[in-house]
Amino acid sequence: MRIYIRDMIETLSPGVRRFIATESLFGIGAGILVFILNLHLLALGFDEVEIGKVTSFGALAMGVLSLPAGLLVQRVGRKPMLVLGMALAAVSLVGFGLGTSKAEVMVSQLCWSVGMTAVVTSEIQLIFQYCRDKREETTAYSLLFAVFTLFTGAGTLLGGFLPSWVGGVSTVYQHSFFVAAACLALGALLRGLLLPPSGKQAIPNARKVVSEGEEAGKPRRVSQNRTLFILCAIIFLSGVLFGLLNPYLNVILKYRFAWDDRAVSLLLTMSGFFLFLGSLMVPYLLEKTGTRRTFTLLFAANAALAFLLGLSVPAAVFSVLLLVRGGLFTMLSNLLDSEAMSAVPENDRNLFAGLRTIARSAGNALASYAAGLILSTSDYSLPFLITGITLVLGYGLYVWTAQPILERRRETRRT
Repeated sequence: MRIYIRDMIETLSPGVRRFIATESLFGIGAGILVFILNLHLLALGFDEVEIGKVTSFGALAMGVLSLPAGLLVQRVGRKPMLVLGMALAAVSLVGFGLGTSKAEVMVSQLCWSVGMTAVVTSEIQLIFQYCRDKREETTAYSLLFAVFTLFTGAGTLLGGFLPSWVGGVSTVYQHSFFVAAACLALGALLRGLLLPPSGKQAIPNARKVVSEGEEAGKPRRVSQNRTLFILCAIIFLSGVLFGLLNPYLNVILKYRFAWDDRAVSLLLTMSGFFLFLGSLMVPYLLEKTGTRRTFTLLFAANAALAFLLGLSVPAAVFSVLLLVRGGLFTMLSNLLDSEAMSAVPENDRNLFAGLRTIARSAGNALASYAAGLILSTSDYSLPFLITGITLVLGYGLYVWTAQPILERRRETRRT
């Protein structure tokens, strides 16, 4: 594994290495937030339905803001957009720590959504700009999310212990938000100083990449629009799968098994390590089994684990299944994202980034709200069963719509 990781890193462009190195601070800050936010809101007197509303509001706000953000990034540049987004996210964390009313929480959630919209509509295109070819794009994407998930796990672990170390006034989680904010602010500063500029001089392969519309004339534009729509439908599916479970794993563990915060944070930290391994293994699995078989295996494995997690099983068995599920779900989600972005011509990537975020946010918002309603009845199994059914149906949608597009695009790149 060490040799495999070393070989991956040594082949990366300098800009990609700096990008991935600074992702650690982003991951730590995000990990702290993911662990403490729901618990903080519960301590403030919010119930599960209200938390679902906050989560879905944030996802909807990202959806509304994504298309304007995708257009704005073309004017201000991808690197400035990324740095600005991380800075706004840091400000939102301070807001979560200071606010206590529903209105203040919603304002902080809106600020977080604005910041994250700026990040997600710029980060993947930016790191792909620093890549030399399609193979490096896949490797860079996998390593980026491997580092993010590893350090999100570290942040989750910190989130379990920080409340007892730094405490707070409104809740025991209050001051932990300020630690998370400091991580994101430092990450924004380092990226502003260390990343290469996002102009054409930073894109080794910029002149080699030509949009399909330019290659084959304007009639191809209609076909390309259809392609973007189909890829966005698959990303919508990814958002649904995320929203059904991921925002509530800490709540599910805390109340399904009556665990304390430290026990929950330890398991979620271990899950972060499995997410890290899953992200790293994507390029390897693609190389060994091919894209079509990899997608089939990942959809099937994720569906099977979701159904098993919906059963009444002991905490130890549930924990093991959850860890494995985390790694496999990350592999599936990352593969969907990276393959979709790689299938889009360079000239259309800013637009697709905005549309992709709208699709993901819509799916996430609907699923998060529905999951909040389900959990308010103390039913901790149904979200897993719904996730399993969605995966089975989603695989059929992928094979019918997206698989031909991705395979055709790969053949085009080879020739």
